[in-house]
Amino acid sequence: MSSNLTGRKTLVLSLAAFFLFLPGVVDTQEPEVHLEIRTSEVRSITVYVARFSAPESEGARVFARRLQEVVTSDLDRSGFFKIVQIPVSDVEPFLQQRKQERGLVEEVIVEGKAFLEGGRIVFEGKLHEIESRKLIVNKRYRFSEHALRRGAHRFSDEIVLQLTGERGIASTSIAFVSAESGTKEVYVMDYDGHGRKQITAEKSLCLSPAWSPDGLKIAYTSYSRGNPDLHVVGRYGGQPQTLSSYTGLNSSPAWSPDGSQVALTLTKDGNAEIYVVNADGSGLRRLTRHLAIDSSPCWAPNGRQLAFTSDRRGNPQIFVMEADGSNVRRLTLQGAYNDSPAWSPKGDRIAYASRLGNYFQIFVMDIAGMTAVQLTDNRGNNENPGWSPDGRQIVFSSSVRGKRDIYVMNADGSNVRRLTNGGDNFNPSWSPRPGEE
Repeated sequence: MSSNLTGRKTLVLSLAAFFLFLPGVVDTQEPEVHLEIRTSEVRSITVYVARFSAPESEGARVFARRLQEVVTSDLDRSGFFKIVQIPVSDVEPFLQQRKQERGLVEEVIVEGKAFLEGGRIVFEGKLHEIESRKLIVNKRYRFSEHALRRGAHRFSDEIVLQLTGERGIASTSIAFVSAESGTKEVYVMDYDGHGRKQITAEKSLCLSPAWSPDGLKIAYTSYSRGNPDLHVVGRYGGQPQTLSSYTGLNSSPAWSPDGSQVALTLTKDGNAEIYVVNADGSGLRRLTRHLAIDSSPCWAPNGRQLAFTSDRRGNPQIFVMEADGSNVRRLTLQGAYNDSPAWSPKGDRIAYASRLGNYFQIFVMDIAGMTAVQLTDNRGNNENPGWSPDGRQIVFSSSVRGKRDIYVMNADGSNVRRLTNGGDNFNPSWSPRPGEE
């Protein structure tokens, strides 16, 4: 279910009678050159990153170094490329050597220059194909020091787009719940864990943040008024608006792909059921009608189906239904406790949490073949998986080191990285797009 399983233990007091689980850029754009990506897992393009230059007299070297570090990290995290750093900014001798040595592989080189102008940082980034020296990307950015990482992320995403034809994810964000302030509030951070910012100040329990498709709003459950209501806040914070405040639980928000509707779990009629409401709070419609507990709705990317969790067969399992509530069928056939479904951006897979022994582990099911693959295997609860917008990575929370933290891994379970460190961090939600500035 879309709220964290441990967070769900907090809600159990409200639901005990029902169930024991609950969960400014100037562009000089060249024609696109998409180099071949042979598979989603093989890094077939070598990207050389030259030392970013800066005029020594202007004191911009530190900014050039920071920009290079962010861009290099972004390109490496994308999973598309093999990254090789060049310790010089004069790349002509290197290019001549590579032209003589290179074999039948795609190779490109990234160059950057930073300088100060009018109290702001100006960054010029370029991408060349090595053999032909063809200019693929030529960008010029102006930003404050505070926005340096954001500018570097934009350049990285442009490189990914031009080389692969896929939108990069470096400018996206991850929302999550943290107890850092003493109460559980909603926070937002960059996709790599930097730029952490608290965006709610409810001074109460907040759960289950969920991004709108445009990346501008976040829906979440708040106990600030006593009842677990559904609120919506802007990506940068501000005054939250109430979306749903029926008596009882208002939880597990999930935006439809077009942003016009929100699926949610309500207990207003005495049982946990799945409903859909318009994005302005009007037009409430009930989708499930069963004596069992139905929760954690998740839209398919085409907007025509919803996955959800239900114990209508005895134990919590993942089910799928049409967007009008019809044609309910069971999806998971193995495991005694399966929860928190998350549909991949392409609609071909569903990630979920499954309890094995004393711990929850992350699984991914191929919908066409109905085969499930276990991605995590540790002595901790690994919960609430969510997909990156390109479908190549999965964010989740894990208590493997004691208290919960937010982690990211490749969609095959490899390259696990921790994004938060310490405290209690859970309920991650990856923004589907950067959101407009």
